[in-house]
Amino acid sequence: MLGDAGLVEGEEEGGIRSAVGNFLQEVDISGVASASYNYRFIDQGDQDGLGDTTGLGDGTPPIPNGGASNDTFFTHPNADTFQLDQLWVVVEKVPTEESRGGFHADFVWGETAESQSSGTRDSGLLYTGYASYLAPIGNGVQIDAGKLATPLGAEVLQANQNFNVTNGVVFQNLQPFTHSGVAASTELMDGVGLIVGVVNEVYRDTSISTDRDKAYYAQLAFSGDSFGLNIGAIVGEDPTSARCDNTESDCNTSVVDVTATFNPSDSVEAWVDFDWVRNFGSDAKDGDKFGIAAASRVAVTDETSLAGRVEYLHENAVTLASLTGPDRRLFTLTGTVDQKLTDGLHVRGEVRWDKEMSKRASKAASGNSDQLVGLLEMYYAF
Repeated sequence: MLGDAGLVEGEEEGGIRSAVGNFLQEVDISGVASASYNYRFIDQGDQDGLGDTTGLGDGTPPIPNGGASNDTFFTHPNADTFQLDQLWVVVEKVPTEESRGGFHADFVWGETAESQSSGTRDSGLLYTGYASYLAPIGNGVQIDAGKLATPLGAEVLQANQNFNVTNGVVFQNLQPFTHSGVAASTELMDGVGLIVGVVNEVYRDTSISTDRDKAYYAQLAFSGDSFGLNIGAIVGEDPTSARCDNTESDCNTSVVDVTATFNPSDSVEAWVDFDWVRNFGSDAKDGDKFGIAAASRVAVTDETSLAGRVEYLHENAVTLASLTGPDRRLFTLTGTVDQKLTDGLHVRGEVRWDKEMSKRASKAASGNSDQLVGLLEMYYAF
């Protein structure tokens, strides 16, 4: 009937069922389900509410009965507990020369969603969502518009894409996660790619902008058989530095990121990531933050791998909330064992040590200058 009415193609040309089937064949669905338990080895026992649960480490009164809490640099803040880390679902249609339109969406539930949103518990999160068009220019220019993932850095929030269970302090404190705006990407030549974008703000992705000031980013990527190098930066208005809020008109932030990747063999992969963040402008105190992280993963067998990560983070005092006191310096060391149980299903064990190297650094809930945490994670990637 729809065919006779001219609303869809007739049966001789496929019909409505064929059209729906072709569309579903072009859409990919993937993701990961991840759960974990983590335990603090340096602790005051079960008296979690008696420690420095503010995580500031600067004399701020602790929160009474605040509950178990790892320090604020930790992406698994709920200590001594079982939790659903994330149920991450990716739905996308990648644009091609045959079908130049497309879309991408990341839907996330669990503690990852809670850490990235201010909604009610278990409310879920649309982490990214954008429409895409592959323009027939040069080697093809893909234009994405909507809520975009940052191209900067070596780690991501999706659990199965990282070497380790926890995200590092360089990723957590210096790199933006998502941006609302528009970006264009293309391959300039074999092994050389370029991404440029215009977005609302550097760090604070509020999905909408309240003024005409914007942030701008670019990344040049080089890739070879066993080595890759990404050089990128973003600069623009961002009222997240100390002294800045929505009433200030000249608060700017720049982030420069350099990431090198290495794949010397099928069983060894590694990366090194450096970030430099600068706050500047007439309504902001000029200050710098920088950090470097290095990680490697070695496949011992087809089912077992070992990974390690080391990091150093340095933040000028003027870039922090109270503006005074010593600079914040932090060192972390992480080791991870990954065991594949069956197709898609992995169990990972991890031990992570955080060492504050100045009195200003964030403390664990125990009030100690060191934090030592063990984690056990199971995830299924589909």
